Amino acid sequence: MRRHGVHIHWAARFDYKPGVRLELHRHSFYQIIYFVDGAGSFVLGDRSYAIAPGMLFLIAPGVMHGMTPGGIRAIRTLDLKFALHDNDLEQAARACSSPCPDEKGEAGLLLERIRAEGARKEKYYDSIAALMLGQLLYGLARRQMPLDRTGLPMKQPAKQPIAQLIEQSVEQSVEQSVVRPIEQPVRQPAARAHEPLDAARRLEQYLRTHYAEEITLGDAAAAIGYNKSYLGRAFRSSYGVTFTQYLRRVRIEKARELIVGTPTSLKTIAWQVGFKTIYHFTRVFKELERMSPAEWRERERLEIRKGIYFD
Repeated sequence: MRRHGVHIHWAARFDYKPGVRLELHRHSFYQIIYFVDGAGSFVLGDRSYAIAPGMLFLIAPGVMHGMTPGGIRAIRTLDLKFALHDNDLEQAARACSSPCPDEKGEAGLLLERIRAEGARKEKYYDSIAALMLGQLLYGLARRQMPLDRTGLPMKQPAKQPIAQLIEQSVEQSVEQSVVRPIEQPVRQPAARAHEPLDAARRLEQYLRTHYAEEITLGDAAAAIGYNKSYLGRAFRSSYGVTFTQYLRRVRIEKARELIVGTPTSLKTIAWQVGFKTIYHFTRVFKELERMSPAEWRERERLEIRKGIYFD
């Protein structure tokens, strides 16, 4: 079903047993293959790439691709097949170069949420999934753009008509031929040392590095060199949530990865992601995911290699 310029066909999570290959093939739709774990090589077009956890491949229609496993661990993937019916989305997809490393885990989390929407099929699930896929594609395309000092994409200068460029060149030549008095350079005001967005991003990076520790906003502010009150306001205005709310999200996101990808006990996972007790961990997990950690693990186990159709 087409929504917001996107038609998602199918989503799944696969565990490829050691030695199982994905033979070379091609198809008429887009596909995203995201590697959660494992090692081997992935062929895309006429090139071969080493597989690593957190690596994403965006495969365009008609492009040959396949996979050869390596090592003794199973290869675990998230898989999405879809079509695009919007020019902007098509341009964004074409701007994405594969492979795309997912250093912060954001792409993997979006793919999991898209699959979950397809599995639950609650009201507006198809629209929500389509919007999340659009967010993923635009985000991947943005990574290909050069960034300014704040980490935002630099604005590209607008192209001018040739006639206008010639006219400007003539005017500049005339101006250069006129003798002018030497002018003193104008001193530009210094840029603000602590822009709110830069401060918020530094705090996010600190949280994603230290989420398993017992940290407070005051600890983080002191560590990265900001005033606590200023940093709290900057983060909330930039991300729409408080420091504590974001820290809980990061911890649960990391817990989900461990629940799905390892046989580690839930009590140990709770401790590994920063919760002091299994009871606190379970309460926060249910609040954010609408099911307990044990229920989440069982659902994920049952859905391995189970394709979810959106049509």
